Amino acid sequence: MIWTIRKAAVIGSGTMGGGIAALLTGVGIETLLLDIPARDSKPGDPAQQRNAVALAGIERLRSASPTPLFDPADADKIQIGNLEDDLGQVADCDWIIEVVVERLDVKQSLMSRLASVARPDALISTNTSGLPIAQISAHLDADFRHRFMGTHFFNPPRYLHLLEIIPGAETDPVLVRAFVEFAEKTLGKGVVICKDTPNFIGNRFLTLIGMQTVNAALDGGYTVEEIDTLTGTLIGRPRSASFRLLDIIGIDVFHQIARNLHPAIPHDPARTLLEHPGANALFARLIEKGWLGSKSGQGFYKTIKNDAGEREFWSLDLNTFEYLPPRKPLFDSVTRHAQTADTGARIRALFNENDRAADFLRRHLAFYLAYASQRIPEIADSLVSIDNAQKWGFSHELGPFEIWDALGVAESLPQFEALGFPAADWVKTMLDQGFESFYQREDGQIVGVYSPADRAYHPIGGGS
Repeated sequence: MIWTIRKAAVIGSGTMGGGIAALLTGVGIETLLLDIPARDSKPGDPAQQRNAVALAGIERLRSASPTPLFDPADADKIQIGNLEDDLGQVADCDWIIEVVVERLDVKQSLMSRLASVARPDALISTNTSGLPIAQISAHLDADFRHRFMGTHFFNPPRYLHLLEIIPGAETDPVLVRAFVEFAEKTLGKGVVICKDTPNFIGNRFLTLIGMQTVNAALDGGYTVEEIDTLTGTLIGRPRSASFRLLDIIGIDVFHQIARNLHPAIPHDPARTLLEHPGANALFARLIEKGWLGSKSGQGFYKTIKNDAGEREFWSLDLNTFEYLPPRKPLFDSVTRHAQTADTGARIRALFNENDRAADFLRRHLAFYLAYASQRIPEIADSLVSIDNAQKWGFSHELGPFEIWDALGVAESLPQFEALGFPAADWVKTMLDQGFESFYQREDGQIVGVYSPADRAYHPIGGGS
């Protein structure tokens, strides 16, 4: 059993793989970074030519902003190689993490190769963002599955706090506990334990909430700037809000994630959000034009230099597909409440207003919070896990159950249902028992959280 990880191998030197290698090196772990050999190379060629793919990954670390490196010298500490000549070097690694393309067949093939060379006590994990953990390792023996799990970092790994850990059905629970301790204490991560369900927690919410937002914008005639004004810092989320976030992710990447999720969640009523004809036509048109977001220079936003030579962010008109100069959206409710210091109180005030901003936010939040309740216990048993995944993975100030407490659970529940977003039955059971909030508070401090399984508050300690 591994209690200390001194050396690790990262397989895949792309943005995420390189970022994980930089994080591990930065905290003092000897790190090996492997990728495919260069296409124009053959065994025996000079290392610089043969390992060009991994070397390119190292150069991206040097130039990336914000820097993934704790110290510029860390880039030189990362050992590099390729999967044909150097795979045997993983034999002395305590942990091997796979960060290759999101294709099940590719990951399964790589796992077979790792099983033949890794130490029998080495932890092996996949950084998949949503492929089933069970399927990735299903073809291997029980000994492999006992030491295999999902370890899903969020990009950039150095800066985003969340690490989703997804044990398989046969993963050794002692190993899971040991790795959680390592991730929290050595890597400085906030760990959320997820079930092996499609897109786990963070990306399940990212996809459904993202699609609900785009659909609502199209159906309600809201502009890109209006939506981002309403879903950014106003409600305790980053300035990237919604459409800007899609540009950062990559419009083609997000659309593919949504398409892959649809057949994977046949029993989730919310998957109809992924079928919206207007939204899918919008994404298809953007992809056809090559307007993929930040990586292509334009998507829902385009950077324009004005007459003074200053940069401006022009937003896409969703109807005409022309870019419009910045215009600060004006909503009476936002003007009244934007300066309210407490985020929960500000959201509550906006939720109970009566203009277009409030109409959007009521539907947006009603879906979001009701959906969170319906995913217990499918994707997680703990409300805290879902809240922490949103806060640690996407820098939200409040998770969905914290927002719901701020709105007032009993007060807002009928409004949710009137809008067509019913909560899970356990929420009504909680209220019938006399529990008025998801979190138990004493002297203004959270001390417990409601457990739907046990129908009681559980004390909250550190972590999730």
